[in-house]
Formats: sequence, structure tokens, C-alpha cells
Amino acid sequence: MIQTVNFTKKYGKNTAVDGVNLSAEKGCVTGLLGPNGAGKTTILKAICGLHYATSGTVFVQNIDVAENPVAVKEIVGYVSEQPALFGSYKVRDFLDYSAKIRLASSKKDKKFYAESVEKVTFLCNIQDVLDKKIRELSKGYRQRLSFAQALIHDPAVLVLDEPVSGLDPVQIHQMRSLIKNLAHSKTILLSTHLMQEVEALCQEVHIISKGKLVASGLVNQIAQASGCNTFEEAFLQLTAEDSQKER
Repeated sequence: MIQTVNFTKKYGKNTAVDGVNLSAEKGCVTGLLGPNGAGKTTILKAICGLHYATSGTVFVQNIDVAENPVAVKEIVGYVSEQPALFGSYKVRDFLDYSAKIRLASSKKDKKFYAESVEKVTFLCNIQDVLDKKIRELSKGYRQRLSFAQALIHDPAVLVLDEPVSGLDPVQIHQMRSLIKNLAHSKTILLSTHLMQEVEALCQEVHIISKGKLVASGLVNQIAQASGCNTFEEAFLQLTAEDSQKER
């Protein structure tokens, strides 16, 4: 489970996120939706322990992220919009390295590392590029590799930042299938500004606009509560000021 309680993040005088309360439960995909610059990535990084709240609290599996960030990082997998992959590494070597780093605290033997690499290799369907250098991979394969490194320690919580950005329709379908399968056993929070991804994957949705939470609930509930015929209309209405600011 993920929970933020009055989460606020400031950078100097600028308030990026203001008093957000949201949650994500195991067994479904929870969406975090908002225009570019609304504060989504700021929230995701706080959940992953990459930075901390100015005020308020973030909990992951009932652990306070600020009090025990190391424990949180051991149970969270993060797929960023622009994954930090080492282009000169072969895929196999990068996964071996990731396993050693992410599983170091478990004090497992080399056999366990190898089994972890093999498991995510097949789960993410990258077995045919193991001996290729990362810089030679297509966007789709790089995204699958990003998923593989995030899953290599079998985290209970998976945080996804724009996971289908830049993918073609076939690759998007493959990513959606992977995310849906993972949701059966994990807590998944998916950040996006694409409404079709929310409608295809998410049960619960939180909408962020200008750093504030403006709506939470099921997709159809949000549309009805906003007096709109579709979820897309509701989103545009709820984020109108933010969207105009982008233009």
C-alpha cells in the first residue's frame, strides 16, 4: 500500500505539491493523472525515497519514507520516464549489476542473483537481446529493460512514470499486458497525462492540477461527479487552468 498524508513539497518559495492525500492498494493499478508539470513526478520521487516532504508524511507498506528510506527502497521498484540505463553495458551485464545492487542486503548467493535475472528476463520478454549493448536497443526494448531492473528484487510496490511514453501501438499493448499481470500481486501507482492509459489500465484515479489533488475515485465516478459525459471531459474541466497555462 502507498499513502500520502498532507504531502507538501516546496523548492524555495515555489510549492510544487500542496497538501496531497492519496492512496494506492495492492491488487489494482492506481492512476496519478495530470498535465505536464502538475506535480506527478514530485510525488513519485517522494514515494521512492528520492527526496522528502517539506511537510506531511509518505507511507509505503506502513513505513514512513522519511524515517526509513532504505527499507522503502528495498520494497519499491521505480520505472522512470527517462530511465538511467548504461549504454555501453550489454543487457545481461546490466541486469547482473542491477541484481547485485538491489539484492545486496539480502546476502543471497550468486545462484539467487542468476535466478532473479532469469526470471525478469522472461517476464519482460528480453531474452533475445541479452547480448546486445543497451545503446543498440529500440525504445521498446529499453523500456522493457527498465521494467526488468525495477522488478529484479521482486518489489511489493511498483511506481511507474509515463511507462508507455514514446512506444508504438504494439509496444503499448505489450506494456499494458505486463502491467495488468503484475497488478495481481503488487501495489502499482502509474503516473501519466494520457487518458487512454488510465481508461485501459486503472481502476482508481487521482487527478492532480497545479500541485493540488482535484479529484479521486473510480473513472466513471469522477465523470459523473463532474457532470460530464466522459472521463476525458471531466479531466479537461478539472485541469482547465493548468492546461491553459501550458499553452
